[in-house]
Amino acid sequence: MIVFQDMFMESRGKPIEYNGRTVQMVDKVSIGDGADVRIRFELISAKWKQGINLTTNGHFVVNGERFDKSIVLWQDTAPVTSEFRVNSSDGLLSVKNVWDMGDGVMQSWRGGGAMIVEGDAGSRRYLCNDGEFDDDFDDLIFTLEIGQSGNFT
Repeated sequence: MIVFQDMFMESRGKPIEYNGRTVQMVDKVSIGDGADVRIRFELISAKWKQGINLTTNGHFVVNGERFDKSIVLWQDTAPVTSEFRVNSSDGLLSVKNVWDMGDGVMQSWRGGGAMIVEGDAGSRRYLCNDGEFDDDFDDLIFTLEIGQSGNFT
């Protein structure tokens, strides 16, 4: 039984090494201000509803509507591919996987929750583990691309 929650408590929330890979709770991406973001759900292989929580010191503009500080894209309601603008005063975007076990409560960082991040600042792929006590990192897989003025790398 894998309990990443305990490992992250021991590391005080810092990334950990597990089976030769870096595993983390949250990813902080440098995006600058006024970045366009594209998210694409690649795979959902979990018994619980999966989602992506994005947070910034500023706001998001999604389909012309403004959302302050945070948005959540749930796999059952968001399109497979979403594009939006992020206006961030500190130039950072925090990304974490979340899940709902069927009770309407958004969960993260509990039990087996963790993620592996591949790629660079312009294009990243997230292999996510939800709260189940396993280490398959296929509960949610998604990509995140950063561009300026609709130009994605």
